[in-house]
Amino acid sequence: MSKQRQFINIMVCLCLFFFSFLFETKVFGDLNQKPQKIESICEKQEDVGGSGVYPYNYRLIDNCLAAGGSLFNPVSKSNSDDKVCEYIRFLKKNGINSLMLLHVPLKDSLTPRLEQCCQKEGIELIKMRMNAEQLPNEEQTKYLMDAIASGSYVHCMWGCDRTGAIIGKYLRTKGYSGREALDAIVNKGSHAGKLGGFKRKSGNKNLLLYFWPEVKLEAPEVYEEFSK
Repeated sequence: MSKQRQFINIMVCLCLFFFSFLFETKVFGDLNQKPQKIESICEKQEDVGGSGVYPYNYRLIDNCLAAGGSLFNPVSKSNSDDKVCEYIRFLKKNGINSLMLLHVPLKDSLTPRLEQCCQKEGIELIKMRMNAEQLPNEEQTKYLMDAIASGSYVHCMWGCDRTGAIIGKYLRTKGYSGREALDAIVNKGSHAGKLGGFKRKSGNKNLLLYFWPEVKLEAPEVYEEFSK
């Protein structure tokens, strides 16, 4: 083989390698790239005691994720079905198309009543049992995020811990880092309720890992705090 042919073959191989490198960098780099952060806005109200104008610990995030506590008022559990229906109509008026219930006891008297109120007002009730030991899997999480995108009232009993974990997961889809999401949902955080937010305690460790699975590597001091 002539030196000229050898040179041509070498140049062809180098070109193929170069373009292959560019392709992998572009395609796979884009796939692995974290989403660009989109600033999330949380609107809070004053009258959030749970029996007045707004549901307990109520706030509205990005006009699609309403969050708070039980519509029956977790303090007294005394709101009538008519009051719950009033809250549902208020939520629907503000673009909410479903209620996401994270506090789903095996047996209680409030859930059947909530189901009846939702049926009466024509709104979907999503029951997703969530606690320190039972968390939504990947498929369920996608379902929850899709529901939020369409407008959902995310609530547990008090609108703090389980609700906070879902808000944290939502913020991660908006490009927030794990630490930024945690800072947003803890007490007095930008996305916490006025009556309370995600608590820094060992019982919430798995809830923390739900929206910040990298915490042990990225912030070992935070992981340690939630492990005590």
